[in-house]
Amino acid sequence: MVRKLSTSSFYIQLYQIIEDRSSDQIISWSKSNNNSFVVWDLKKLRSDILSKYSSVLGRNLTEFIAKLRSHGFKTVAKGPGELEFSHDDFSRSPVMKKMMAKALSERIERFDAQIKALKCRLKAKKASLKVETLFQNLSI
Repeated sequence: MVRKLSTSSFYIQLYQIIEDRSSDQIISWSKSNNNSFVVWDLKKLRSDILSKYSSVLGRNLTEFIAKLRSHGFKTVAKGPGELEFSHDDFSRSPVMKKMMAKALSERIERFDAQIKALKCRLKAKKASLKVETLFQNLSI
């Protein structure tokens, strides 16, 4: 289960970065293929993106490429200083946007459920401590 969560986190984070119009000079969808994206500026990818999202995408370019390959991405020939990666099931289509939004929503719901469970455990622990304190203070 942990692997599945980290895999979906990878796809979601990558998709959000590629969709972010402010990063188009660094990384964006390919103009010729809906199932690929292009890294336009490797130096800025390292400094501006991988430094922020290293826990999910990798700490450096080598780790990032290794993670892409392990998640089914293939390298597409591109010019010097640019990299293009494609994946048959990863696209900028409206269906993919809905899938990513749903996956993100499910992550938020799981996180909310974990917080609710922790709050319940904390409340139960406090109640238990209160009862224990009451018993200790009884002088029979």
